[in-house]
Amino acid sequence: MIRALWALAKISIVVAVVVWIAERPGTITIDWMEYKLSFHVGFFLLVLLGLIILGITIFSLIKYVLDMPKNIQRYNDIRDKDKGLKALTIGLSAVASGDTKSAIYQASRASRFLGKEEALPLLLSAQAARMDGREHDAATQFANLIESKDGSFLGLRGLLQAALDCGDYHGAREIGHEILKKHPKQDWVLQVVYDLDIRLRNWDSAVKVLYRAERQGIIPVNKANSDRVAMILAQADEAKETEDETVLFRMLQKAYKYDSGFVPTVTRLAGMYLDRGKTKAAISMIKKAWSVSPHPDLVALWDRAAPVAKEGDEDMSRVRWFEKLLDINPDSVEGRQALIRVLIEAGLFGEARKHLDAAEEIRPNVTLYKLWAKLEDRTTHNDEAVREWLNKAADAPRERVWLCGETGRIYDHWMPISDQGLFNTIIWDFPQARPVVSNDWLERRNASSFLLEAKKKIA
Repeated sequence: MIRALWALAKISIVVAVVVWIAERPGTITIDWMEYKLSFHVGFFLLVLLGLIILGITIFSLIKYVLDMPKNIQRYNDIRDKDKGLKALTIGLSAVASGDTKSAIYQASRASRFLGKEEALPLLLSAQAARMDGREHDAATQFANLIESKDGSFLGLRGLLQAALDCGDYHGAREIGHEILKKHPKQDWVLQVVYDLDIRLRNWDSAVKVLYRAERQGIIPVNKANSDRVAMILAQADEAKETEDETVLFRMLQKAYKYDSGFVPTVTRLAGMYLDRGKTKAAISMIKKAWSVSPHPDLVALWDRAAPVAKEGDEDMSRVRWFEKLLDINPDSVEGRQALIRVLIEAGLFGEARKHLDAAEEIRPNVTLYKLWAKLEDRTTHNDEAVREWLNKAADAPRERVWLCGETGRIYDHWMPISDQGLFNTIIWDFPQARPVVSNDWLERRNASSFLLEAKKKIA
């Protein structure tokens, strides 16, 4: 409606101008050299309009002829782009479906029609080369992709995946750190680089990456703190192997600051304090840890830290010393069991029996029934009663042990990296709560788990 009104308005204006000119007759004279031409105003304007239209027409024809090569090139570019995009779509579908032959063919067509400077054709060519087993060509394409303005991230990502597939973890780590420099907010890159640093024992770098991952919310605070302590203790173990006590002591102190209740840290550091004659510091650490984590490993340290008893009062002094340990955490079965052993050794069988009853009410376990059997043997020498207690021990719930939270394998002591290469998975827990997997599964997992997890993060 608006267009029709606008067209009518323009026609009205033209008609009005024509009428205005017709109502005002006159002539236009051109005097040039010996020529003198006179024209009616209306006729002159009509001729002038015709000349203008003719000039515009001639100019348009000349421009069309001159622009013809450019127009033809533009048409060909549009046609090639359509063909290239179609080839790219089919090629990416072929990569997803595993059709190597089609992927290679479509990658060639996409590169021809879209140009090698485009990012997606380079990516398709690289993926097709990888599917065909031409890793060197794929790496070349990924390297070219890095130089592309819009494809540098895709190139680095492809090189990272290729390095992981080849088992080149050192190269993958370098590429991962390069990606982090250019794309620091990619969460999956942080996770892959963190795993690589741990796998390659690059603890200093891993600690820095962990801090970034914690700050960005990728790794929960509790998990991050636990991993940090495990990494520090791993460095401490390395220092112990090289007999560098200065570094060992410094690392243990650092780990203790992060978590003063973690038993593996306390046993190591308190043991060093006892070796250096700093008994009070060791006792303070043991008490603090025992109040939150009563653990059998702390019992041996507590025994080492016992004060020197007077002659003839050794047994009672030791009993009083372990009673103090129980007082720190009265509800701990571990504390009662430690005291029961001391009472039996001191010949205080009545007191031992009282604590055995109390411990059984809290949580019966294998060690507790073995202590019952030992007490029965010491007091009554009744083989039948001893056998009954041992039978109960065989059927009793097992006590907490160090075990891998992922595989269920039991360990004699905690270590930052399990013998299956898993980092910070060993926990203090009941073995019944964790399924124990077969050795075949462990071997398969050891060979492929890291690669699978890394691929998941990249994908």
